[in-house]
Amino acid sequence: MAIQRPADARPVAYGFRGFNESIGHKVVAWRPGFVEMHLVVRADLCNANGLLHGGVLMTLLDGASGLACTFNETATARRLSVTLAFTTQFIKATRDGDVLTILGAWRPSTSQSTFAAETEIYDQHGDLVATGAGTFRYLKGERTDGMLVFLDHKAAD
Repeated sequence: MAIQRPADARPVAYGFRGFNESIGHKVVAWRPGFVEMHLVVRADLCNANGLLHGGVLMTLLDGASGLACTFNETATARRLSVTLAFTTQFIKATRDGDVLTILGAWRPSTSQSTFAAETEIYDQHGDLVATGAGTFRYLKGERTDGMLVFLDHKAAD
């Protein structure tokens, strides 16, 4: 897949709620059809073997897919969507203290009701940790619990 950050992706802030808030990942860049998030792995996110839990990886993959595809062009609100199907590939284990980069990208579709997205997670060494691909359905309405806030490029550095 080899998702790359588009040149026009902008630094942003976005506040998660609920389960996603407890994971602690941060959105750092966005443009329509693309999102980049970061996570510093914590011990409480790891399984009994000391490895980042697969459910956390799947949540990151799924969440990045949705964020890449559900904001409108002005990024003032987020469309509602649900996951219909999602396939995950676990490639490399990560541990407490590792820094992950999550890249999500939309795949163009002619459908008005469904969309597909691909997502990749890399560790701080640039090694691929996991990939995901999913199909999602847009729902009517928008979420009122969060919006992207675009940051000055210098403020994000």
